[in-house]
Amino acid sequence: MEAAKTINHEAQKKLGRRDLSERKLFNDAFSTNPAKPGASKLRLAKKDGGDTYANLHQGARAFAEGLYAGIRNPGMHQPQENHGGQQQLALQQTLLTFYMCDVSRHR
Repeated sequence: MEAAKTINHEAQKKLGRRDLSERKLFNDAFSTNPAKPGASKLRLAKKDGGDTYANLHQGARAFAEGLYAGIRNPGMHQPQENHGGQQQLALQQTLLTFYMCDVSRHR
């Protein structure tokens, strides 16, 4: 579960935000609403007027929701079996994806 904490910490650092964390942080960061002062956004692609832009960001929000609701939260409250590091690998791959996002700041 350390990877989930790291993902949250690194996203907060990249966005310059400490007011939100985990699900709320990623739901806001990947929303397609414009960035505002103190509320930067993570962008997976440039807005081109097509559906792909919105779909990518909706998918990222859903993925982050699943990451924290389905893996991190139960993992912190229930004993876990060793799954050969598969969950840790999935979380590390997610962290790499978030590192690759562009940050959109209010201008």
